[in-house]
Amino acid sequence: MRHFVALGDSFTEGVGDPVEGIPLRSSHDWLAQWMQAANPGLRYTNLASRGLRAAEVRSQQLQRGLSLEPDFVSIVVGANDCLRGPFSAERLRAELNLMLGAFQSVGARLFTATLPNFTLRLELPGGVCERVKRNLEAANELIRLLARRHGALLFDFWEHPLEHEPVLWSEDGVHPNAKGYLEIAHQVAPVLERHGIAVRVLAAQGEGR
Repeated sequence: MRHFVALGDSFTEGVGDPVEGIPLRSSHDWLAQWMQAANPGLRYTNLASRGLRAAEVRSQQLQRGLSLEPDFVSIVVGANDCLRGPFSAERLRAELNLMLGAFQSVGARLFTATLPNFTLRLELPGGVCERVKRNLEAANELIRLLARRHGALLFDFWEHPLEHEPVLWSEDGVHPNAKGYLEIAHQVAPVLERHGIAVRVLAAQGEGR
């Protein structure tokens, strides 16, 4: 493996609350460090930027990502589509399908993830809560479908035990905190290893594991 490129929004960028003793880094950044420990020649580029819907990730990051000639690509999108209406499952499907297909066509291995259930932590009016949860369920259904179609490795975040650990989440209820990003990376690493991607997990300062 030569070059790992990550596309996405604030989750991939690593937005969240600090936690004493643990650097605030996205799960992708932790994983890249551990992948580089197992493969010292690996390059890593994180193109993600906060607040983007899937169409914006595609318009701002796809061509740049392709130009880097990666052989491993993470694309995690859809949270802002679900949270910042109007939501269109068809539009999200089209955008993610285009991005996954573009990188699959150049031979890159792919990784993606379903979205967390933000309604477990957000204080929303009943009708809004129900609408957001429906959006998330529709988004996750199509993410799973497209992962199968394009042969992408998938981390299924929906109703994962990590969802129910308040200590791992920022005050906004949407983003993991520094400890949360690290713990997510610990959960994703075995998924990569099961599919033949070398990972050497390193202890983080102050992690206390």
